[in-house]
Amino acid sequence: MTRIARWLSASALALLATFVLLPQPASAAAGNLPCGSDCLAQSLDAVCWEKEWCAVKVVVKGTVPAAGFVLSYRTADGTASAPGDYVAVPSGELPVTGEGVTQLRVFVAGDAVRERDETFAVEFVDREGRVLGASTVTVRDPAAY
Repeated sequence: MTRIARWLSASALALLATFVLLPQPASAAAGNLPCGSDCLAQSLDAVCWEKEWCAVKVVVKGTVPAAGFVLSYRTADGTASAPGDYVAVPSGELPVTGEGVTQLRVFVAGDAVRERDETFAVEFVDREGRVLGASTVTVRDPAAY
């Protein structure tokens, strides 16, 4: 009986940790960003070459509020790191004004080192800085291809 009580206690604790203590994912699905009551924006991944401006696209579906909407974003290091591989954006805003495709631009720096593909993220955040969705930017070195 004692073993069963201990097992149940351990199971209950594990269940509690899974649902309460661990961080939960954002309310929007991965890559989908709310841009109004009837609007959804989907962030897309991008592949860019060194020493070029890189366009990170956001596809807008639904009806954007009449006054427009602004998505806040920032960049985050991955295997590529600022400032050597790209120019960091600690805080930026992307105006969403209508249906279709809108994009933000990030400058991908180049270095003299021949290297494999590297990545960094463009994170879309809410007012409190919580990540709602992200786009992965793959940086390719032309010398490696």
